[in-house]
Amino acid sequence: MYSFKKLSWALVLLAGPLMGAYTVKEGKILNLEEVATMSVQEHYGLLLEAVQKEDWNEVVHQSTVMIKNFPDSPFYHEAFYYLAVGYFHKDDYDIANDHLTIYLKKQTALQHFREAIELKFEIAEKFREGTKKHIGGIAALPKWMPAKDEALKIYDEVISALPNDDLAARALFGKGVIHLEEDDYASSIETFQTLIRRFPQHALAPDAYVEITHVYLIQSKERYPDADFLDLAALNLRKFRQDFPSDERVAVAETLLAEMEEVYAKSFYEIAQFYERTKKPHASILYYSKIVKTFPNTKTSELSKKRLKVLRPTEESPNQDEAHASTPAIQNPVQEQVPAL
Repeated sequence: MYSFKKLSWALVLLAGPLMGAYTVKEGKILNLEEVATMSVQEHYGLLLEAVQKEDWNEVVHQSTVMIKNFPDSPFYHEAFYYLAVGYFHKDDYDIANDHLTIYLKKQTALQHFREAIELKFEIAEKFREGTKKHIGGIAALPKWMPAKDEALKIYDEVISALPNDDLAARALFGKGVIHLEEDDYASSIETFQTLIRRFPQHALAPDAYVEITHVYLIQSKERYPDADFLDLAALNLRKFRQDFPSDERVAVAETLLAEMEEVYAKSFYEIAQFYERTKKPHASILYYSKIVKTFPNTKTSELSKKRLKVLRPTEESPNQDEAHASTPAIQNPVQEQVPAL
């Protein structure tokens, strides 16, 4: 084993012209650029000076020197935080996050605990916005790997570390957005509802209400319209109005709900059209009437009124009671298989 180590060191040293100069210190192979040239206090002073100057390459360099050479120093653990800061500003977000994780593993006397959690949150936001991470977490390799799963993990860390803080509310919102982007609708709604429940007066709570309505709209479009989605969206809107009666974003949720109603109305309209084409006017009249009664403010309702005038030219308006009693309930609008139009 000893001979193998010697051979490994020799190979590294021989590769110096290609890989840089290395030396052996206390049984470790170190890049000469990482070897301490002064006291720990002096290196720490240079580190803080580099932070002030925003010389992030030097911040990374001095932090690395301290970590490699002074593991017993009182400054050792803080160097991981500054190393993360340096990598963050060099846009190496996954590398920065790894060093923040190391830093935060020390459970007591963390001088930069709050700043570290804030930095983690910013990294999660970068990943949510589409920034990629390094292949294999190796800084020398390209940043090609999707990182939204990593963002979810970081958001959970933030929520756990500061459960009642503004950052937790923002992390919940970011988490809900990612779940929505990944078509995990149930998790998205649950996360937004958690935000509303835990932070009812937060500035993001109205946005969470809007996003919940947005999720229900997407579900109603992607699946055969289920009345449960419409009912849940309407309930969400009622709570929104109750909690934020004067918020301008209520109008956004109302618009989304109106779009949902249009989706459901069109579904009934297609069925009515099918019955009309197959010479079953009574059935088509029932569905047109149902649209007019249930979704009176939709464009499809206006189309239905026109068809009812054609089918029942002698009547000024449809018999609403008959339509309500005779048409299958909205939860199950079709009791027979209707071919796609």
